[in-house]
Amino acid sequence: MRTLGIIFVFLGFVLLLKQFNPAFIAWLQPYAGAIKDAFWGVTLIAFGLYMLTKRTARRIVLILYLIYLLLYLVV
Repeated sequence: MRTLGIIFVFLGFVLLLKQFNPAFIAWLQPYAGAIKDAFWGVTLIAFGLYMLTKRTARRIVLILYLIYLLLYLVV
C-alpha cells in the first residue's frame, strides 16, 4: 500500500507540474498518439507477462506498466 501511495503522490506532482508548466511535457507531444493508441496492446502484454513470470520479474513488469500508465495519463 505504501508503494501505491508513493505512485499516487508522484502522479499528482507530475500532473500539477503539467498544469502549471506545460513545457515540462512538451518533448513527449510527438509520441502522444503512439502512447494513447497502444494502450490495450500494452495492457494485455503486461497482464500476460505478469501471469507468466515469477516474483521478481512480476515486480519489474508491474513497475514498467506503471511507468507506461504514468505516460498515458500525463500525455
